Amino acid sequence: MRLLLLSIFTLCVSFLSLAQEHSSIIPQPKEVKWNKGEFLLSNTTTISKGNSGLDIDYYIDQIAKQSGIQLSKSEKEYADVNLHIVKEFDLGEEAYRLTVHKTSIDITSSTEIGLRNGLSTLMQLIGTNNKVECVDIQDSPKYKWRGLMLDVSRHFFTIDEVKRYLDLMTRYKLNKFHWHLTEDQGWRIEIKKYPKLTEIGAWRTEKDGSRYGGFYTQEEIKEVVAYATERGIEVIPEIDMPGHMLGALASYPELACTEGPFEVWNRWGVSEDVLCAGNEKVYEFVEDVLKEIIPLFPSQYFHLGGDECPKSRWKECDKCQLKIKQEGLADEHELQSYFIHRVEKMVDNMNKKITGWDEIMEGGLSKTATVQLWRDWHDPQAISKIAKMGNDVIASPTSCCYFDYDTKTTEVAQVYAFNPTPDDLNEEEAKHILGGECTVWTERIPNQKRADFMIFPRAIAFSEALWSGGKENGLKEFEARLEKQYPLLDQLGVAYGPSSDVMSVSTSQNNGQISLEAIPLIKDVTIKYKLNESGEYVALNESLKVDQSADIYFQGFKNGKLYGDPIIKSFELHKGNSAKIKLVDEASKPYQNEGAKTLINSIVGGHNFKDETWLGFNGQDLQAILTWEKAQVINTIEFSSFDEMGSWIMSPYEFKILASKDGKKYKEVSKKINKVVDGNINHFTLQLKKPLKDIKDIKIIIKHPGELPKNHGGAGKPSWMMIDEIIIK
Repeated sequence: MRLLLLSIFTLCVSFLSLAQEHSSIIPQPKEVKWNKGEFLLSNTTTISKGNSGLDIDYYIDQIAKQSGIQLSKSEKEYADVNLHIVKEFDLGEEAYRLTVHKTSIDITSSTEIGLRNGLSTLMQLIGTNNKVECVDIQDSPKYKWRGLMLDVSRHFFTIDEVKRYLDLMTRYKLNKFHWHLTEDQGWRIEIKKYPKLTEIGAWRTEKDGSRYGGFYTQEEIKEVVAYATERGIEVIPEIDMPGHMLGALASYPELACTEGPFEVWNRWGVSEDVLCAGNEKVYEFVEDVLKEIIPLFPSQYFHLGGDECPKSRWKECDKCQLKIKQEGLADEHELQSYFIHRVEKMVDNMNKKITGWDEIMEGGLSKTATVQLWRDWHDPQAISKIAKMGNDVIASPTSCCYFDYDTKTTEVAQVYAFNPTPDDLNEEEAKHILGGECTVWTERIPNQKRADFMIFPRAIAFSEALWSGGKENGLKEFEARLEKQYPLLDQLGVAYGPSSDVMSVSTSQNNGQISLEAIPLIKDVTIKYKLNESGEYVALNESLKVDQSADIYFQGFKNGKLYGDPIIKSFELHKGNSAKIKLVDEASKPYQNEGAKTLINSIVGGHNFKDETWLGFNGQDLQAILTWEKAQVINTIEFSSFDEMGSWIMSPYEFKILASKDGKKYKEVSKKINKVVDGNINHFTLQLKKPLKDIKDIKIIIKHPGELPKNHGGAGKPSWMMIDEIIIK
């Protein structure tokens, strides 16, 4: 038995070594047979499009960009690299065969789409060098919908930036580009009948007073669609309705339930102001918009959003309530279904199909609608239920398809293992699973560089999950192929992020001495640190002792370059460190961390409320009592709170300080409150009107901010309050 296990282990190691020796191809083709020898590329190598109508200039340019070799286009039927359309090659629309001999390369398919897929594989075989291994590949995809959604409303991407992502999608055989064009934060597409949509709705005033925005003209939309079509990518537009419509309401307030005025939002979240579903002028507006948008896109699909639509305005709107009565609807949820069905008929009349986020199921789902499932946490069985109803599904679960989530939340390994088809579906039901789509929401993506960081390499793993399917126990072999993709991404200027957490940074205390230790979690990563943002990174060779207040930056390095985001640990040494602390009521699970001492351990709360530096209070006040052995002089009390409405976290606004010289008699202290906002963190300084002398005890009461507001998905439920470090000076 030991011998058998050893043999199996040796075989697995040999297979992995063999995979590492060969060129990296992602997604993994269905059938690959490596042969001896190689084809040598040079500037005299010729390529012929054969009997196809492909524009091969694009592929010639891409190969030159990555390898420096300029192929020559040949008008002859046969050249060094040949494309063939063979109708008898009937393995599916996207299937192809790629054969590399020592003297020639042939790509065969029954369609131009298949030839494009073969050329994408050839570009990976070439990589950044001039040698192409001899190989015979026969390939076709597992799923026909392999999508990437780009939100251009929170962050606006230029036409050239959009085209660049289409190029990268082509390389990894992602074939659906879902263009999210409208939001509360901006309307991004020209509508000639409604010019205010881009004059007003495409722009927002940021918190610093600057003007931000932009939009695409209809000619620019046509340009991008043509560019995508030439690369075998279908572009699906999304105009989100009836919610997420502040861009339109700021432009045309008469479309709302209330009079307004409205402004394009400069913050994230969900506005309770939505299109008035009881107003007939709204349906005229929607139809007019569709008449201008739909002809721009050859796709058979139109995405109407339908997600996160608060019903509070509809409940108070006379027109909406009359519409509910006239149509015999039960409630506002059925009113949303009425709206969706009515818009679907408009789309049907224009010979298109609708797709929408899974909220379009609320109040009743049309038999012909395609559902894009994102709320896997809402109903883990939702994909199965939709498919069994006979509706098509595009799977985009937050658990592994949301690339605005950080790597700690969604690692490459999770994406690689993504399987959109539930096990409980029979063969006929499984046909309704079209495939999947990764989504790139841009609330926290300020530029192309950060978009690259969030999208890659996860999008590469996503392409494999949908083209060939991640194999059980196949992660290591995939990671070996992924490692070989990085030089190509470097050559193409892709500022990719890490595949998983880069490092672990832990904090310990012993007799008041704080120590930090950082451990790399990825092979070939070294860790350096610096004190404060302006410092220089130096090697970290042992645990780090904290003996001063500072922001300490830990940064991973790989191949001499910064790798991943830095982990920042902030420390503030203060008088509270020497106090004893107790809480009247403990913090709420699961945010109890080290208990009360979390509040005075010198470790300042970071920009992630899950980083174990915050105490959480759900529906209750924070009441802390600090006691010193020796009397203190106190001038200020500082602390920070987290504020992220989307995560049900609100910031407090009421505070009390009571001081005592003997631990028995307490007196409330008058104060001036200063507040500084840093992203999601509110930093409060309670400046005492006069110094407190000979103080042995203080009580700090931070009042809970209350219930979540009306326009929130959890309206009426208690919010979370996150507090850290109580700094005494």
